[in-house]
This record gives sequence, C-alpha cells and structure tokens, in this order.
Amino acid sequence: MNITSHFLVRNKCPLCDSDNLDNHLVLDGIRVATCRICGFIFSRDILRASEITQFYTDGYHDRHHMNGQRVNAIINIGILRSFCRNLVGSSLLDIGSGYGFLLDKVRDCGAVRTVGVELSRAQRTYSIEKLRLETFSQMDDLSTDDQFDIITAFELIEHIPEPGDFIQRACAQLKPGGSLIIGTDNFASSVVKVLGCQFPKWIPHEHVSHFTAKTLKRMLESNGALKFVNGKSFTPWELRLRQLIFQATSGRKGGKAYRYEAKRIADNRQGYRLFPLRFVINRIWFSLTNRANLDGEMMFLHMIKV
Repeated sequence: MNITSHFLVRNKCPLCDSDNLDNHLVLDGIRVATCRICGFIFSRDILRASEITQFYTDGYHDRHHMNGQRVNAIINIGILRSFCRNLVGSSLLDIGSGYGFLLDKVRDCGAVRTVGVELSRAQRTYSIEKLRLETFSQMDDLSTDDQFDIITAFELIEHIPEPGDFIQRACAQLKPGGSLIIGTDNFASSVVKVLGCQFPKWIPHEHVSHFTAKTLKRMLESNGALKFVNGKSFTPWELRLRQLIFQATSGRKGGKAYRYEAKRIADNRQGYRLFPLRFVINRIWFSLTNRANLDGEMMFLHMIKV
C-alpha cells in the first residue's frame, strides 16, 4: 500500500513558519525535512487531522504497546521523581497516558488527583475500567479552570504535527509555578548519528516531529510562560547495542530499515519480545546510566510555568 497517497504536504516549518527547507531523508516514500532557519526536523508528508485522530483512536492496543508502556512507566516514574521529589498531595495530568501505568504509580506516591488524556479507545477503557483512573479522550474535555501542579507528556510530542500549539494548550492547564515535563527522542544523539536512516525510531507516519535538545528547548521557551529548570537523558541499552553492532559490522547489521507495512505486521505478531528480561534490565540500566544532560537518545526537559 502506498500510504503517501493519503498524505498532505507541509511546505513550511511547524515551528518558525519558514519555507526554507532541506530534504533530510526519505523513508518508505515519506519525506523528512530540516528547516534551514531553526533546525527543526519534521515529516513533510502527514495524514489529515481527522485521519490522525482516527488512527490513534482505533489503534495502539496490542500486546506490544501494552508491555512497552509497562517498561516505560518504570523509567518515567524515576524521571518524574527526580524532577518533583515529593508527589504527596499534588495533582498531575499525564497527556498521552496510554493504559495508565504511570498514573497508577503516581497515585501510589501520594498524589491526590491523577488524570490522563488518551486518544486510543482501547487504552483509555483499560485505564478507566481496570485501573480506575480519571481519563479523558482529548484536552478539550478539560475545563481551563481545571489546573494541575504537574503535567507530563512522555513520548507524545513526536506524534504531534503542531507541537507549539500543543504546548500552549498544555500550559493552559498548568498552575503558575507548576512543572511541565516533556520526554522524547533526541535526533542529535550519537546513536542517531551512527545509525542514520536505519535508526529504528524513524517512524515518519507516526513520529512527525523530530526534536534535538536545542530545538525542543527553544520551542518550549518560545512559549513565553515556561522557564527551563533542568534536564536528564539516557540511551536505552537496546539502542546502544544496535550502535555497537552497526559500527562493528560496518553497517551490515544492527540498523533497521523503515517499512510501514512490515513494522505494522511485526508489532501485531511479535508483541514486546523478551518482556520479563527487558522489564528488569531497563530499570537497572536507567538507574546506572541516566545523566543530568541532554546528550542521550531519550531526553527529558523540566520546565516551570512562571
């Protein structure tokens, strides 16, 4: 299937509105561009807004995504508690909350209110019915008077075509002095530089906004209401291993060429491979390798609303 036949073409940078673009790469027919003015990397070919909503509403409910979120929740609660050490009595909104595993851990830490926003119908249903979490389908279901001490968005912003608008909307729900924590891939990391177009997080039909530490920090600060406090990063062991294999074999192994249909079928069939092992290893690896900088492949920025 040629999925690009369903796509709209973006001829301007979503961050600075410049049309001064470079072709970065092409993956399975989808073009990825770099803005010459601000350096932002983004997918030029994207689904229409209604199709994006439908894609996430109906999809994202297989065993692969569920177990992946269980692993990520272990890392994300560690990141959250390093930025906001005392969660007792706080209120937290998690945007892109998935099955609710992170919110469940936040509730166990003493938060008085934990709220999620999740498009996926299946994931939202699990969050509400199995974990008894307050979960909405979209941000517009929240009143602007309903404000939170902490807002998190882990591995979400890369899915959003207009990330600046998303940050502005999130800020409307954040109390003055509250914390906004964003986590996403760093496309200037050493792993990305080594693997190039075979970096496995190039998923341009889903990941349409590709940040570096510089472009993410600049976009967040351009909001005007947000001030950078600190950041952390680490490189998952699976990606570090890929990097080493790729280098040792001169690029013959370790990389992963992107194919939309192949990825979709593999996700449905394989699930989350070696889940029990990865669940244990990832917790240990993160605790040993996370650093107070933004150089790793996964970066987390902590902003305060001033």
